[in-house]
Amino acid sequence: MSVQERIARVRSRLVGKVARVDLRVRSIDESLAFYRDVVGLEVAERSIESAALRSPGGAELLRLNSAGVTERAEKRATGLFHVAIRFPTRSALGDVLARLVAAGIEIGAGDHGVSEALYIDDPDGNGVELYWDRPEDQWPAPSEDMLVPMVTLPVDLQGVLDEGRGNDAVGRLAEAGTDVGHVHLQVSDVESTVRFYADEVGLDLVARMGGQAAFFSSNGYHHHIGANAWNSRGSGPATPSHAGLSRVVFGVDDVEQLERLRLRLEEHGHRVSGAENESVMVSDPDGNELVFSTV
Repeated sequence: MSVQERIARVRSRLVGKVARVDLRVRSIDESLAFYRDVVGLEVAERSIESAALRSPGGAELLRLNSAGVTERAEKRATGLFHVAIRFPTRSALGDVLARLVAAGIEIGAGDHGVSEALYIDDPDGNGVELYWDRPEDQWPAPSEDMLVPMVTLPVDLQGVLDEGRGNDAVGRLAEAGTDVGHVHLQVSDVESTVRFYADEVGLDLVARMGGQAAFFSSNGYHHHIGANAWNSRGSGPATPSHAGLSRVVFGVDDVEQLERLRLRLEEHGHRVSGAENESVMVSDPDGNELVFSTV
């Protein structure tokens, strides 16, 4: 099945991108040493208890807040599994891998067919994925039940490293065009998560692993949202004193799509807020705060 045939099966056009992710952290200084010096994001603004980071020369991607945060992320709580920062090229991923090696950070990795990904934790135990997408015409062909099949295979880490600048990448910012590609959540129940994101929000259910995990997107992407119950089945959110996820902001290109979303959510009994034609704010079944915004 071709890329064109895949796109013909796409139902959702709501989400254009993951615009920003807000995280709770314990120390702004320690977090900047990671997100700026290792990941390579540029500091847009900072104070004692907060900071904003952006793609070099581009849009804001992350907001960090340390007010009242005293504990590391709770690994069995619902909320963040990882925030996935996407690099525009394999060589850019090679650069960040060189910085990770230089910093002595433990790395996991997976080749998902659609992408090559590195997995790490930030200083507070918030999960972070660093990845690049293969060209869409190289993605696995859709199957009967999966719009974008994904796999997990070993990554040629030496090959990725060789694509980058090695030690010359240390101390440098990431390439322009770096963004947040998706957010992966820990959820208490996959069924209720599917009902919310697919049936009520209206995203495409791209792939599913039974009652263990599900992946959702718009516009034929492999996923803007992942959700799994591997560690969190039946759990609840951590307290605000723990590091973790505060908010996800999705970019919506079409005001009419946004207002149809507002109506759908209200019809399903959700408490919705946000300025007309600008934003829709709602919480998912696990209390994760979501903002769908045209601005």
